[in-house]
Amino acid sequence: MMKTIKQVLNEFLKEQQDRVKPGTYRYYDDAMYFFEECLNGYAYQYLDEKDSKRFDKLYEQGKEFCEIFGSSNIGANEISEFLDYFMVKKVMGSKELMKNVGRVMRKFVRWMNEKGYMNDEEFKITAERVDNLKDDLPKVEELASMIYHYTENTPVDDFTEKADGYFRVAKIKPGKLWLENMEGGKSIGPTFVSNEISSQCKVGWVIYLELGKTTKGWQMLESGNVYPW
Repeated sequence: MMKTIKQVLNEFLKEQQDRVKPGTYRYYDDAMYFFEECLNGYAYQYLDEKDSKRFDKLYEQGKEFCEIFGSSNIGANEISEFLDYFMVKKVMGSKELMKNVGRVMRKFVRWMNEKGYMNDEEFKITAERVDNLKDDLPKVEELASMIYHYTENTPVDDFTEKADGYFRVAKIKPGKLWLENMEGGKSIGPTFVSNEISSQCKVGWVIYLELGKTTKGWQMLESGNVYPW
């Protein structure tokens, strides 16, 4: 009989609990708790039509995603959703939590492959995605905090134009960012920031921002999360 995702997650946790120290284990427990929450809340969007109908039927009967589907429904899409969206927007964890969750997910993906719960092809794709994200997670959290404090300490009262939304970082120079509006609006740049912010930023990252255009150029007014997309 196929093991459900919930059973697979519990199996992984049991093995780690027997292997690592209690202080380390709590990061495994946290990571699997948040991952299960993410799967239950968002993984249905990756289902095909047949499984989607099955999910709708059983969900109405009180079943969660992780109680319905097995390990074949864990792959690059679901883990990417967890790391680059759920952990950033929904959990908003500390830099330490982000770092440890990334490490745990790397071990979890390898464990799934070793146990036969994830085939080699999916493992290769998923492991590469986790490797790309796990080091960025604590960095985007640190950058978000940095931008927040910057906007709090450098208020802008006089601006002639305003723009807000999700902006992808397109170009970086010391103290300057060039931003692309992800909703199809015009590109904005340069946006003036501290050298510290520009040095921590990475091309391709996405930042939720409210921007104002002053006589000196574009300035950050308010900020939200930073995503390693």
